[in-house]
Amino acid sequence: MAFFTTNDKVKINYHSYGAPDAPTIVLVNGYSASEITWLCQIEPFVAAGFRVITYDHRGHGLSDKVKYGLTLARLATDLHELLVYLEIFHVILIGHSMGAALIMAYEELFTDKKIDLVITEDQAPTFLRSSDWLDGDTGRTLAELSDFMEEFPKTRLTRKKLSDDVKRSLGKSMYPFDFRAYQGLLRNIITQDWRANLAQETKAHLFLAGSLSPIFPPEHAQAARNLQTNPNSQAIIFEGCGHLLHLEDADKFNQTILKFIKKNIRNL
Repeated sequence: MAFFTTNDKVKINYHSYGAPDAPTIVLVNGYSASEITWLCQIEPFVAAGFRVITYDHRGHGLSDKVKYGLTLARLATDLHELLVYLEIFHVILIGHSMGAALIMAYEELFTDKKIDLVITEDQAPTFLRSSDWLDGDTGRTLAELSDFMEEFPKTRLTRKKLSDDVKRSLGKSMYPFDFRAYQGLLRNIITQDWRANLAQETKAHLFLAGSLSPIFPPEHAQAARNLQTNPNSQAIIFEGCGHLLHLEDADKFNQTILKFIKKNIRNL
């Protein structure tokens, strides 16, 4: 277990796996999750020759429980400071749900200069319904977002059954999360619109979606990919999966990621 302290005095829990001089993957958690949710990715990615970094956002897991800095912009700054602290100058970012939105916030604040590739998992660039997004009827109105925030803690996020080993490991290492205390962070996430940011992104981006996600329609992955101009970007839907692709279909998730990396970074 290791910690670093942000410039606003928050202790952030992180782990580093693999050779320090290997190409680096940082796994960015979703809202309410801790770093343990990446337990199926660490060993395969290290075995493939990568350094893997996992960490807990402020208010999550073993990081400090604070009532300030609860915005995507501040969480993106925490990520930036972690990269600086670990002297990581080139990185592959993989973000799940809020972690995907956090990557967009990171790029807005710090550009994608340090990023080699972006992989985002089941996170549309907007929750909001608008005439220029998908079919115009998909998404939620501002009024409906309040209902979403109330229902989210009770939402079953998976559709495929997790293995007993995975459930045991998650049960041992998951930490309580105060949904009421951190509802403001969820509000900040779901009122963002990152479509214009995707049009500015220069690095290859892999958009992943679950065909049975309870949060977003799967069409969001291709629609988001269509906003991005890099010709090597892709959209892939995981059939039968819900919101947690990296746990529901871990082997496919890992192989999909490694194939995308190998295709786009020739010298690895």
